[in-house]
Amino acid sequence: MGMACALAQFLLTLSILLAGKALAPPEAFGKVKLLAFASTIVLPLLLVQAFGLWKEVGLRLRPGWPPAVFLASLLLVVLNLSNGLHAREGSSLVGDLLIQLPNAFGEELLFRGVIFVLLLRLPVWQAIVLNGVLFGSMHLLQGFMGADWAAAGRQAAITAVSGMLFAAVRYRSASLWPVVALHMLKNLSVLYSNWQDTTVVQTVAIVFELAVIAWVIVKTPQEKAGIAPGEPSLQVRA
Repeated sequence: MGMACALAQFLLTLSILLAGKALAPPEAFGKVKLLAFASTIVLPLLLVQAFGLWKEVGLRLRPGWPPAVFLASLLLVVLNLSNGLHAREGSSLVGDLLIQLPNAFGEELLFRGVIFVLLLRLPVWQAIVLNGVLFGSMHLLQGFMGADWAAAGRQAAITAVSGMLFAAVRYRSASLWPVVALHMLKNLSVLYSNWQDTTVVQTVAIVFELAVIAWVIVKTPQEKAGIAPGEPSLQVRA
């Protein structure tokens, strides 16, 4: 069911973009992308309602905030900004915040909310890995839109690792909000990073993310969580 939800979002977003590319004039394609962006918020909300998952998706803050794994993951933001910041032409921090916050909320509600809860019928490590793979696969949309497939594949792989990290943080914190914050801050730190050659930074970031993911998996009993719609939400893991 979790895979079906991810596929539904992928096909919906792809359909909007392809239809807009074929039917809308080039100058209106920005509005088409805005519609595709809106679908990443609307569909997750509809799925939460359809499955009755309002209690399970982690919309309440839990005791123990902020969780240690969230604080450790913020080192990714420090890494991205370690060489300073640069101003973004034609944009502003407030404008970027207004874009990144709903973007992070929508993606996290779908992937670390609905999909992750459904995947937790599997052993935890499988739920974390599969969640990341599904998240990374969404970023293959760039290839379908005419971008270089090799670049789209690399981005999907990098994003898959980030998705696993977000799932690990979600599981340990038992709340969606730390992951929304981490997702938004990580995106903003990449946008404003002053690094010119990002290869080394990306490699270090991926190694760090894999280390955090491995730590969460090793520290977590790997029985099936067996969470079903209507059951209590994830418990806080110290």
